[in-house]
Amino acid sequence: MVTVNDLLAQNKDLSVDAELSPGEDNNEIGTIQSILAGIGSGLFKIPEGFASLGATLMDLGADTNKAAEVEEYFAKINPFDEMAEATTAGKITELLVNLAVPGGIAFKAGTSLAKGAIVASQSGKYMNLTGKAGQQISKGIQNKLTKLKGPDLTARGKAVTFGSGALAGGVAEGIFVGDVEDAGTFGDLIGGPTELDRGLEGSDYDPAQELLNRLKFGIEGAAFTGLLGGAGLGIRKLRDTTNAGKAVDGKFNKWLDKWISQPLRARGKQTQEAFLQERKLKGATASDMNVTENVVRELDGQISKLFPFFRRVIGDKTVDAKRKELLNQMNEVLLSSEKNVNKLDPIITTTKGPGGELIEKIKFGKMNTKAMERFTKELKKLGASADDINNIKLNLGIMRQGWGDLFTSMGKRLDADGATEFRNVFGDKVRTWLDSTYDVFKNRKSKLGELYTPTKEAMEAAKNSFKQLYRKNVGKELSDAAAQQEVLKVYNSAKLEQGFKLNSKSDPYFKLPEFFVAKSAADDALKVSDSRLSELTGAQRKVIEDLFGKGNDAFQTILNGTNRLSAIVRRNEYFDNLLNTSNELRAAGKTPTFANSRDEAAKLFGGIEGVDWKAVTPVVKTSRGVKGVEVIDPNLDYKQTLRPLKGERKPTFRKPDAKRGEIDMELPIHNPLQTKYALTGTVDGIVRPVDEIATGSGLTSQLYQNLILYPKATSQMAKTILSPFTHARNFLSAGAFAMANGIIPFSDPAAVRQAWNALQVAGPGTRRTNEFYQKLLRLGVVNSQVQLGDLQNLLRDVNFGGITGKLASADNLASYGLNRLLKGLSKVKKFSEDAYTAEDDFWKIFSWLGESKRLKNAYRSAGLQLGQKFTDMNGNVVRLTDDLIEEQAADIIKNNIPNYAYVSEFVKGLRKLPLGNFVSFPAEIMRTGTNVVSRALDEIFYTTTINGKQVNPFRTIGLKRLGGMAFTTTAVPAGVVAGASAIYDVTADEREALRRYVADWSKNSTLVPIRNKETGKLGYVDFSHTNAYDTLIRPIQTILNKVQAGEQDKDGMMDDFLLGLIESTKEIGSPFITESIWTEALSDLVMRGGITREGFKVWNKEDSPGKKISLGISHLIQSQAPLNWKQLQRIGLSMKPINDKGRIDDRGRQYELGNELMGIAGMRVVDVEPEKGIIYKTADYLKGARDSRSLFTKVALRGGEVTPEALVDAYINANRALFENQKALYQDLQAAKILDADQNKIIPYVIGKVGKKSYGAISNGVFIPYLPSRNVFIKSQQITRDIREVDPTYQDPLQKAMSVIANIRGDLFNLSLDTDEGLPDIINPLKITLGSELLGAAQLPFQQLGFLGEGNVTGVPASVTTPYDELKSIDQKIDRINKVDSLI
Repeated sequence: MVTVNDLLAQNKDLSVDAELSPGEDNNEIGTIQSILAGIGSGLFKIPEGFASLGATLMDLGADTNKAAEVEEYFAKINPFDEMAEATTAGKITELLVNLAVPGGIAFKAGTSLAKGAIVASQSGKYMNLTGKAGQQISKGIQNKLTKLKGPDLTARGKAVTFGSGALAGGVAEGIFVGDVEDAGTFGDLIGGPTELDRGLEGSDYDPAQELLNRLKFGIEGAAFTGLLGGAGLGIRKLRDTTNAGKAVDGKFNKWLDKWISQPLRARGKQTQEAFLQERKLKGATASDMNVTENVVRELDGQISKLFPFFRRVIGDKTVDAKRKELLNQMNEVLLSSEKNVNKLDPIITTTKGPGGELIEKIKFGKMNTKAMERFTKELKKLGASADDINNIKLNLGIMRQGWGDLFTSMGKRLDADGATEFRNVFGDKVRTWLDSTYDVFKNRKSKLGELYTPTKEAMEAAKNSFKQLYRKNVGKELSDAAAQQEVLKVYNSAKLEQGFKLNSKSDPYFKLPEFFVAKSAADDALKVSDSRLSELTGAQRKVIEDLFGKGNDAFQTILNGTNRLSAIVRRNEYFDNLLNTSNELRAAGKTPTFANSRDEAAKLFGGIEGVDWKAVTPVVKTSRGVKGVEVIDPNLDYKQTLRPLKGERKPTFRKPDAKRGEIDMELPIHNPLQTKYALTGTVDGIVRPVDEIATGSGLTSQLYQNLILYPKATSQMAKTILSPFTHARNFLSAGAFAMANGIIPFSDPAAVRQAWNALQVAGPGTRRTNEFYQKLLRLGVVNSQVQLGDLQNLLRDVNFGGITGKLASADNLASYGLNRLLKGLSKVKKFSEDAYTAEDDFWKIFSWLGESKRLKNAYRSAGLQLGQKFTDMNGNVVRLTDDLIEEQAADIIKNNIPNYAYVSEFVKGLRKLPLGNFVSFPAEIMRTGTNVVSRALDEIFYTTTINGKQVNPFRTIGLKRLGGMAFTTTAVPAGVVAGASAIYDVTADEREALRRYVADWSKNSTLVPIRNKETGKLGYVDFSHTNAYDTLIRPIQTILNKVQAGEQDKDGMMDDFLLGLIESTKEIGSPFITESIWTEALSDLVMRGGITREGFKVWNKEDSPGKKISLGISHLIQSQAPLNWKQLQRIGLSMKPINDKGRIDDRGRQYELGNELMGIAGMRVVDVEPEKGIIYKTADYLKGARDSRSLFTKVALRGGEVTPEALVDAYINANRALFENQKALYQDLQAAKILDADQNKIIPYVIGKVGKKSYGAISNGVFIPYLPSRNVFIKSQQITRDIREVDPTYQDPLQKAMSVIANIRGDLFNLSLDTDEGLPDIINPLKITLGSELLGAAQLPFQQLGFLGEGNVTGVPASVTTPYDELKSIDQKIDRINKVDSLI
């Protein structure tokens, strides 16, 4: 058997002594300490740079070396230098401070001076600052700048002003940078005029070169200062404009706002005020529905107890029928009144409001006694206890009271005429309206289609009734197909009143053929006319009710009635709140949301009518009233006329008058916004449909939904809400949100208990404070879990084969025979959703309680009392109340903790692509993470005057918040890594080697090293999996990794910093553009030919087609498997006895029970196996080698005329790529040694793949340059012969270039791979045009160039002495190169 030593002995001629760069093992300075030191050292570098520049100027004129003395002096007095240099993060911080402080100051000063000069010039004055005239001009400029008077700057003036600031910033950076060569430029990476001239290593100090480098640095600094400053100013101006409620001006700004700002901000095109009011609307509606759901949940539990559990589960038809009958009786009781079982008589009382206005208060009295007795008797028969019966009565009463409160809210805004109409009609209408639950309308989302289909029984009954009536009223037979067509006409024409309209009935209306209601001739029998359900009686009515799916279920009545009623009432409140907020802005001197007229809109908003702003709805005023308001409010009822809000008045109409010519006649208000104007985005936000679901049409769209989106949704559901281990990680990781805001998790036991009691999920102690939870819903604090929001919307987006994505609506699947099964599954899904939401809600409630407490204490400590006025952080004068504190705390939670309501429409829309998993979450982490820091800084610097004294009430809160964010995002990850490294004695070199053998998605993760005590081998925990803020940390870690990787090169940090920035954008974009769970599994089979992204084979090439199909289906099923299937499988294997062969999985791996259980919390240790990883590393190397060679062959063998110069360029490029490829394999091999991998497995495998010679060289850090193969020469000759048929003078370019290629190859031989540098720069000698001498030298025989000839090699055999250019055949030339190779 061949051993490692044997293999190494065979390659001893290629051995090279290599010494790894020392790591940071002895460095005891932490990352945070180094960053703080970097700030201090960066400030020290500013005067050092200035002094160094002066010393360099002296050196240039006096031939001295003062610059070195300055550097030595500052090195002695800078106490932070060593600590800053200890870590990469510290070095970057030092450089950024060194550049940003002087650059920023200079930019501001430069723009101010330039602006002053231009203002003076526009004023007809000139800059002459000597004498009185100069002083007067300076004074005048100051007045113009301060008072903002005088002519505005033109576009050219603004450009000059901005350019001056950028130039000043660049000059400052060139002057104050401490060490320009250490800093480097971006030109060092990409070349060009700003690439620094560093001279040769060991060369003498050249002050002229130093000054030139500072000039280059300053030029680049001016460009980047201008770029960053311009972006900052543009964003700030755009933000200020939109925040002020103005129209965006300028073509570029409009483009930026439309395509960048609007799609990425939560409010989209709306103003902030309109967006916040919309959130209140949704919160109030959610609160109403929570009340309803809790009532239905309790009633359902009380009814279900009456029937045996087993019989309910198996679907006993007797139980189902009895339950249905009982719910029908409950519905009768619910909708009854004391005097009339068939009518819900309201009790309407009139009271006076705060302003003296009359308010109609509505309540529903006692339920019908006889109906209640019948219902109670039936409950007792089924074994209901007295307590259960009382609880059922109580819940029914709660529901009726809730309806009364909502109807009161609807009626209290009515004026005298509207209130009278309301009182007269309400009693006759309310029962029919509440009892209008029909399946045909239940899931109808838009006009694009209905998701409900009638049951087979209802369709057959309707067809038979239609045929019987046709026979009776026409005297002829109607075919089965024709009858079905007529039934579908009726069904598809069904509509239901929108809103609560006093001027119409509440029952369904539809198109009905004449024969259905009366005798008719055959020609007229199929003509249709409008009809209502209330107009039908007897069997005919029953047929239509069954066809439409009439529900007499009390639960449906409660849910459907409350949902419809809440939507109307809360929408009315939304309109009122919008206008009230607008009027408050107007009173405060700010731009209101709404203008009262076209002229006022043009003045307030600017821009163009119809483009930037428009009428809320194009209403028409007539003497009979205002028409056309339906556009803004489809629920509108013209009989419900409203009182004007405070500060408003009724619209007027100029009416001709016989005596006075024209008079202003007041018109009724149907909607408070009916005659207003607003920004286009605000109007579009108000009038958009409640539910905008874009549904594609056609076969392609259906296939895309069925094959991509639906499996994407179900796979995400399987891996999240249906995964118990994911629930655990979800709860634990969400605790970081509290900690990042400076609130220690579980630190307040009372808050923990209060948060737990409010949770809306089945569990011990939950759902005890439902009213508190409903308040939090109204405040927008809870029920906004981000991943769940993505998943629910994705499920709604798809309609798989006609099945709605909302599995809870299992009735839609009756025709599939899966009704009973899916109802059970939907309950599991619902519980899982509730649990996922509760895990998120717990931390939001806990944090809200903590924020409320901190705010109260801060105001109290500052001397502020309840009811006292003060100026808040937004500059508004407000009165301190408990409600204000609660709203402020809610705002903090909504802005600082991920919230689905604040995800932009663009990001939400990404869910419809086959990319990304839960894309909203990383987007929210970016938004909220930034907001935490911004809020903390605002709190630290916020001051206000209380009781005549200026105070800083939130300073302590801000410091805690900032500290919490730093601790969570920096200290915790760094501390965990440092602690584990110390415990397991892991060196920096080992950590770096470890990173080379982790999965691609963990390359830039926070890796916690863990050493196996028994084997000494390293593994790791990917801490990023449990770190909620990983999306923020990972790009920073990527930059640090890139800079650290390039620390030893000579090009400074800026080029590595730029590479890191580029790579970090991949990390930022990764959650949005990587394949989704399902798409990845599908791509493994279709796009990657049965190989996963990690390199695992789904099937072998030799497998039969049948087996490949079977394995492929299994792979797809695994992507959909819920309950953490793989993790449960590993736990099962780990629980088997040590000597049981069943412990080993199909890949030969064993698992430890403790480690697998830690995986529940996302802390599972992943073993690093270089012996397996080298398989993929070698495959990457071979592919890279092929790709590198192709850079040459694509040019040499493309078939057309090629110049020798182009071939030499291609050869240099091929070797540049090959060098990086070989260096990567060398580093992988070295990393495997550091990780103590089994070399007896690695070396034979690599040699078998790359060859003995290549392994020997690469493993010892020796570069093997590319040599074109014999086939390349032969094909090049063939191409030459083909071209000579057209151009007889054409010569083989490869033959002409070969001597230069051979020289370059010789120069590259023995180049070390153990370097942080890339391939050295190589000049193509065929491109040299500076004189014939140089051209001649480029064509000299091979050995005379001094790169690779007899003078460089000892013991050259006679066969090598013949000059290379005198060799004739291809074989001779290739043999010559190979012989020289063997001597090096």
